[in-house]
Amino acid sequence: MDNQAYPNVKDLLILFLILLLFMIGIGAVAGLYQLIPNVPTSPLIQSFQNLVAYTISLLATIWYASRKSKKSQPDSFSLGFNPFPAWLIPVLIITTLAMTVGMDRLASLIPMPDSIARFFDSLFNNDIFSIIMISVAAPILEEMLCRGIVLKGLLQHYPARRAIIYSALFFALIHLNPWQSIPAFFAGLFLGWVYYKTKSVIPGIIVHAVSNTTAVLFMFLPKEQQDYLGWLGMPVYIVVYIIAMVVFIAGCWYIEKRMPANTR
Repeated sequence: MDNQAYPNVKDLLILFLILLLFMIGIGAVAGLYQLIPNVPTSPLIQSFQNLVAYTISLLATIWYASRKSKKSQPDSFSLGFNPFPAWLIPVLIITTLAMTVGMDRLASLIPMPDSIARFFDSLFNNDIFSIIMISVAAPILEEMLCRGIVLKGLLQHYPARRAIIYSALFFALIHLNPWQSIPAFFAGLFLGWVYYKTKSVIPGIIVHAVSNTTAVLFMFLPKEQQDYLGWLGMPVYIVVYIIAMVVFIAGCWYIEKRMPANTR
């Protein structure tokens, strides 16, 4: 274990506050645009502002965390864009699709007030900028931060299981609401395990992108069909759920069997 590696658990709390400050500050600056007289506004412009504010906030946080990581380990800093076996790509895609079925009802464990549901609906306008933010920007930037920097550092402080759990908790926390945080935590466990096995953020980006894009596709359906249960109906959903859990377990087993033993 390397006690100098960044971050440890205490560092994570500070890093979360840093991210929150960037989000609030950059969001406030973006919001000033709305106050300028005679400046055109539209849902598309709002989506573009959300994309820019989100991207800058995450990049600023990655920059901060990268500086801290470089300072603690100047000779071994890397964001983790390392090569990995090509066979892993289709396995990850299939396993992730199965995982999305398994996580389908997690967000509904906490009832969502109508006002919060309307707020979330307003954030996604079914346009190109919203899709880019969810399906492209979030997978790349969040994996760079949560796995490429955070989990890499945690693995040098704690046993793998604890490090993966801590990184999943951080990943859940940065979603800032329980309806996204609950599924994000369980997804974060899988993403952390994949990073631990591969030492690369690219597989995690693939998993993240497939999961987020699946959610985006559901948003184009009528409100009552925006999850697997609503889309398939109860009898079919139960069958699909069981098959998905078998596929997910088989996918994890196959990855565990095929990947070389982790030595770092």
